[in-house]
Amino acid sequence: MAKSGGSPSHVLTPDGRFLLLKPDEKPWLVGGENWRLLGRDIADSLRATKGDSALVLVHGRGANVQALVEGVALGDYRFNLCRSGKESKRNRIAVHIPGQADAVKAGLLTAASQNLARELADMPPNQLNPQTFAARARKLLSGTGVDVRITSGVGSLRKAGFPGLAQVGMAGSADPCLVEMHYKPSKKRKSRKDVRLALVGKGITFDSGGISLKPGDKMWEMKGDMSGAAAVLGAMAWVAEREPSIPISGYLCLAENMPDRGAQRPGDIYQARNGKWIHVDNTDAEGRLVLSDVLTYAGECGATHIVDIATLTGACMVALGDRMGGLMGRGEAFLQSVRAAGQEAGEEFWQLPLYGEYRSLLDHPHADINNIGGRYGGAITAGIFLSEFVPENVQWAHLDIAGPAIQSGGWRYYAKGMTGFSTRTLIRLAQKLG
Repeated sequence: MAKSGGSPSHVLTPDGRFLLLKPDEKPWLVGGENWRLLGRDIADSLRATKGDSALVLVHGRGANVQALVEGVALGDYRFNLCRSGKESKRNRIAVHIPGQADAVKAGLLTAASQNLARELADMPPNQLNPQTFAARARKLLSGTGVDVRITSGVGSLRKAGFPGLAQVGMAGSADPCLVEMHYKPSKKRKSRKDVRLALVGKGITFDSGGISLKPGDKMWEMKGDMSGAAAVLGAMAWVAEREPSIPISGYLCLAENMPDRGAQRPGDIYQARNGKWIHVDNTDAEGRLVLSDVLTYAGECGATHIVDIATLTGACMVALGDRMGGLMGRGEAFLQSVRAAGQEAGEEFWQLPLYGEYRSLLDHPHADINNIGGRYGGAITAGIFLSEFVPENVQWAHLDIAGPAIQSGGWRYYAKGMTGFSTRTLIRLAQKLG
């Protein structure tokens, strides 16, 4: 467990031994990631020695206690709700860090928000569908200062002006729905009046690809295609607890993308909320369809800054690999703030250009815009598509988390399963803006 570099921590183990631990110092470990990995090591060591508690004494000015706490909680998470017998139970462990109450509280709250997102993404699709997801959101935020509104069903969504969400969810086993979560600072709290943040999450609770059916290999991972919405709900749970000084709205775009006689077809054309006609070339490019109308709506509701979060394209993984997210959007200063928030939270994003010449790749002779842009530059053309539905006066960031959100083989302090990636970035951004 000994590491090189960094400020050390002493750990007192159940058998009375002291261990001297130091966080890894690697240049790609940003925003306290080395301390989160150290936290994972502490939790793993307790489990390995069958201990139930440890005392951690942290030394050095460079210590990041909040990240250490997050690492313990994130590293010890396991999805065992669908296990039986001994595997269904996990004994509690206690890690005591004296004199660090504020950092411990902050770390536990942030980790709990992210672990909520992980649990939702790990849930099997026969248990988590648009309706059960919406019910979870309502129950979670009940009694808080967050107002929850749900528009449910194909007919209601069309009537309310969300045809893309209706299109994608027409053949789902449960009705598609839009969950709105609105937080306003209390009158007693001094708040900024120039910032209204909206978080818009893609929530495809299972993505078969629709009629443009995906290959069967690892299709089961597509239960995690709602990771963007899960991150938004996790962040809104943090907002409800911490009550930042800016209004924040969260939107969960929930649908199941399935093939049957009621499904949308390649070749369908429909009119979006902002009046543009969309040609559906490929039903597996559905995430941009469920997001588009909601991006328009968020602007109509007064958002000055919008972040959408989505496991949107495999093309982003081709460009950047599966350990960082893609970042695109409008308003350079805001984009840099979003990326900085990610780095400060230990989550890396890399900016891709919304290159104007590529807009022609989305041209279609029978509609205003096609929903795919061809083989090359797919992450960028997806971002360009979304940009057509964001009001021009709004600063906007698009986060494509297709790679880091779905790490079914495990990664860093994440056990096998989903990661909740971007939850911490959204939380940090809310802190920075507020």
